[in-house]
Amino acid sequence: MDELKKKEHDDQKLHIAVFPWLAFGHFLPFLHLSNHLSQLGHRTSFISTPKILRRLSEIISPDLSARIAMVPLPFPSVNGLPPDSAESTSELPSHLIPFLKRAYDKLQFPLTEFLQNSDVNWLINDFAPHWLPPIATRLGINSVFFNILSASSLAFMG
Repeated sequence: MDELKKKEHDDQKLHIAVFPWLAFGHFLPFLHLSNHLSQLGHRTSFISTPKILRRLSEIISPDLSARIAMVPLPFPSVNGLPPDSAESTSELPSHLIPFLKRAYDKLQFPLTEFLQNSDVNWLINDFAPHWLPPIATRLGINSVFFNILSASSLAFMG
């Protein structure tokens, strides 16, 4: 009987992937969310670019890095961004952010490939990948938008 309950409990555990926007003000809330989900026993995959994941690995504890799988997607080249350039908003002047958004949109293809070849049950995404919910739906993956702003901030901004 105990083994049956354990199996049912294990079957309720999920594989949850998170995909934040390329800004540290977004990475950190998504990282905290990933940590909380992993503490509940769910497998979590934090998806971003290699440079960002390296920077995050420098600031997170070994305990946390052991619980969260870091999934690197190659940063695409985009006309307007210098080669081997920054991969987050903190490393770019504001006039180059639209080019960063174009590079982020090009992550659609490697992200789709990862999702097709994984057992992800849920996908938590940020505001920027407008193209991601239809992909998740097509692949049979539940998706949810995680907003890092409060409701009052959204109301103020309109």
